[in-house]
Parts: sequence; structure tokens; C-alpha cells
Amino acid sequence: MCRFSLEKYDPPDKTKSPTSLRPEVSRELDSRRAKISTDPFIENILNLISSTNIEKYVTTLSNFNNRHSKSENIHKVAKRLKDELTDLGYVDTSFHEYSQDGYNLKNVICNKKGSADDIILLCGHYDTILKQNLEDIVSRAPGANDNASGVAALLEIARIVSTLNIKRGIQFAFFSGEEQGLWGSTHYAQHVKENNTNLHAVVNMDMCGETGFLSSNKIANIDVDDGQTGAVSSNNEASMNLGLKMESLADTYTEIDTVFDPIDASDYMPFEARGYVCIGAYDGSALPNNPHYHSDTDVLANLNINFLTEVTKMVLAFALSEAK
Repeated sequence: MCRFSLEKYDPPDKTKSPTSLRPEVSRELDSRRAKISTDPFIENILNLISSTNIEKYVTTLSNFNNRHSKSENIHKVAKRLKDELTDLGYVDTSFHEYSQDGYNLKNVICNKKGSADDIILLCGHYDTILKQNLEDIVSRAPGANDNASGVAALLEIARIVSTLNIKRGIQFAFFSGEEQGLWGSTHYAQHVKENNTNLHAVVNMDMCGETGFLSSNKIANIDVDDGQTGAVSSNNEASMNLGLKMESLADTYTEIDTVFDPIDASDYMPFEARGYVCIGAYDGSALPNNPHYHSDTDVLANLNINFLTEVTKMVLAFALSEAK
């Protein structure tokens, strides 16, 4: 349990987030793009990604009627995630428990140890919400894209790296309370800070599989810290550098194109506020004309599983490149 009072975040609404970088930052990044040569090791590992597995994970989460953080299901979902990771062979898997506004909740934490003491944190939230009533804890809220898509990608990455020898460790964090105002990630970021955890980078996956309301079904957003929304400035340059690397990896290993957008309204923000370097993967679908956002129609049928698979490849390529 954290020893200090924590900052408060509004319930995240990505339709209100900035969608483009500051012009001067965008121009700078354009001038710094570089090609990355193919690494046979990474290429072979990426071939292990299974679209079938990703769809199965999305289905499993979506089959919970409602994953609201105040619902009776939320602890069942946490247990299911922990069990899934245990079944993948992980022994260092635990609940990070916290209390907020009278609710006792759990983050699910899983560690893939490396030979060094620094780690890459891959994270996403597993709770859902309905925009027509933010306190509805019983109605159908499948959350296939928001955020079973990100969780499914992380589970598939966890499956693949479970047997690899890596230098930097990889920690997987699945947060509750995101839709109430980044509850789980705020408590966990403080826990990380208080314990002097050596975080190399935070990569957040939140909404990664819906392309139906976009201009192209091949463009993924890479969230970087360009100073528009973050609380500190010391981590901006490092975030943009890692974003450029992820962009180059996507170009080398996947069939998707990428654009940059500012980090905002998701679980990397409490880490950014504590000075950690943060980036994210996002499909850009939280648009005013998307009726599925925070809706009971956010179902598997609306997802582009091939696109989600390519986004998973992008993030796994980044994790391998940084951990190898």
C-alpha cells in the first residue's frame, strides 16, 4: 500500500485527446527517421504469433458480461488472467492489491526475468465501462477493443517470451480501475517508484484492434510524449527516441504503417508523471463517430484481428529489440 496521497485523474475519454503532435516535434521526428535492418532472431520469434490465440484471448475476456471495476466480476477477471499466465509457465505472477474510494481491487503482475536488473513494463487495463452510465456494473459491457484487444496482445507476447533468454527483464501489468481515473496504474506507478524499480521504459497497449472507422485499416498510432499532456519534460526526448525505434521496427517487421500521437488518457500517465519513459500502441478509434467506444456494441465482430496481430508484432519486436 502506498504511503503517500496520490494524484487524481479524470475518467479517461480518448475522444478528447489530442490526435497529432506539436508541429515542431513532428518535423523533428520526420528528419530523424531511420531504417532498421532485419534481425533473423526477431523475425523468427515474430512468426510464432498466433492470430487464433489473440482472438481466443479477446473472446475469453469479452465473455464476461461486465468488467466494470466495481462489478462482482472484476476479481474473477483478475484471477482468470493470473491463471492464464500461470498456465503459460510463469511462476512469478502475483496480485498487486490496492484500495480506492472504498473498493479493494487488484492489478495482475507477471515477471519474465532477465540477466540485468532493469525491466521493460508492458501494460494494459482489463476493466470496462459504459458511457451512457459510468456506474452501470451489471449491463453487458464486453470491451472487446477497450481493452480486451490490448490484454490479448500482451498475453500472446507473454506466451512467446516465456521461454526466451533475455537481458532486460519484461514485466507484464494488467490494471483495473483505469476507466474510473487510472486507479490501478496510479497505485502501481507509486509502488514502482517507492521500491526504486529500474524501469527502462513503459509500453501501454490500450485499444489496438478496431479499424472500421478509420481512413485506413493499416495505420497504427504510436503514442509518444511530446510535452502536450505530460506532467514532466525530462522524459520527452527519450520517449520520442523509443517511438522512432518502434516506428522503424513496424516498418521492418509488419504490414502496418504508423503515425505518432501524444500520450494521453491511459495508464502510462501516472508513470510519465514520475519521470519514467513512456510510449504506447493505439488504433486511433476513439472517435466521435465510433458508436462502439465505451458501448455494449464493443464486440469481437468489430475487430480487425489481422491488424491486431500486426500491432502485436510491432510491440513484441520492440520488446525483443530492447530486451535482447
